Amino acid sequence: MATASMVTAALADPLVPLAWRRSLILVLSALCFGEQDDVAEACQEAVRGCKWSLYEEIGSGRTIDAASYAFELLTAFPEERERLGFFQERYRANLGQDLHPENFDVRRTDW
Repeated sequence: MATASMVTAALADPLVPLAWRRSLILVLSALCFGEQDDVAEACQEAVRGCKWSLYEEIGSGRTIDAASYAFELLTAFPEERERLGFFQERYRANLGQDLHPENFDVRRTDW
């Protein structure tokens, strides 16, 4: 949980170098989708508090990798499906092709 909190704080800092953003999001993904359910749940709560940083990453167009990882991380939160679907359509050029609406329907209920 402490690591997730530190990483989410770093993502919110506009001075964090662009090259680090992808790695920071990958760390969050590893923590949130890890094998230990209790740790993963605690980390997801930390990420829930920084979800706007992840949406900003998708919308920014800085790097496709970071935006795609941010998108995938947000799929951990079913309550975000509608908003994530909007971002998927609106910012499709910022996402990897495998995450385009015709290849991955974020609004499905079975993921």
